[in-house]
Amino acid sequence: MLLQTELAKFWEWAGMTPDTYTENRGLGEWEAEYTEWKTLYKAATEAVEQLNTEFNHDLAQLLVYALAIDNESEQVLKIIEEKLESKLRFVKKAVNSNQPQAKWQVAELLGKVDVENREQLLVNLINRTDDNYVKRRALLSLSKVNQTKAVEIAQKFLKDKDPFLKLVSKEITKRKV
Repeated sequence: MLLQTELAKFWEWAGMTPDTYTENRGLGEWEAEYTEWKTLYKAATEAVEQLNTEFNHDLAQLLVYALAIDNESEQVLKIIEEKLESKLRFVKKAVNSNQPQAKWQVAELLGKVDVENREQLLVNLINRTDDNYVKRRALLSLSKVNQTKAVEIAQKFLKDKDPFLKLVSKEITKRKV
C-alpha cells in the first residue's frame, strides 16, 4: 500500500506515531512544512480509488491518519469529498477514531454531503468528544443539516467555559429556525 509507505515517511519525519500525534502535535501548522505532500496526496487518491473498489478497514484507517495530518490544507478532505463514492463507512471509521484532527474535518464533510444518518453522526461527535474544536465544527455542520436540533444542542453550551464554543453556540441560537 502506497499510503502506508507515505505515512511511514511522514511519521519518521515528524518523530511521532499516530498515537503520539494526537497527544503531542501542539498547535499544529508545522505539518505544512513537510516536503512530500504531493506524494502523500497521490497515495491518498489511490487509497480512495481502492476503497471505491472494495472497503478495507486497514486502508480506511490509514486514510483517517492522512486526513488528520493534513488538517491545514485539507486536500485529503477534498479528495475524500470529491472521489470517495460511498462515504458512510469511512465517516464512521473517522468518527470513532482517536484523531481529533480527522474528526473535525469529517464534521465539516457531513455539513456538505448527504450521508446516511449524518445528523446522528454529528450529534454523536458533539456528545462523545472532549475536544471543543470538534464540538464547534460539528455544531456548525449540524446547523446546516438541522437548525432546530443544532439550536437545541447549542443551548447546552451557552455558558460553557470555552469562549469559542460559547460564541458558536450563541451564533447558532440567534439564527432563525
